[in-house]
Amino acid sequence: MDWFTAISIVAIAAGVTISLVVLVAVGSIRRSLNEAAARQSQQIRKLTETVASLSAQHQAAQTRIQQLTDANRKMSDELTALGERLSDADTVQRVAGTARLLH
Repeated sequence: MDWFTAISIVAIAAGVTISLVVLVAVGSIRRSLNEAAARQSQQIRKLTETVASLSAQHQAAQTRIQQLTDANRKMSDELTALGERLSDADTVQRVAGTARLLH
């Protein structure tokens, strides 16, 4: 074997070794990227579920607030009507001479 054949064999071995190292590195990087993409996709799904849940809770809270507002308005109207009735009854009783106290 002459020196040219020896250098050729060493060059081919180095090329194969470098190619294998590059392939392993690319495979490792690709696997890492796929795992990161899967984790990110899972986190996005969880965030989407959380947003949907919070949206439903917000809608339920808005509905409850509206119900309470309506109940408050109705109670205020009833108290106003009761106050007017008491005022009218108090006026009639004072004319008759006896005042009634409510306890």
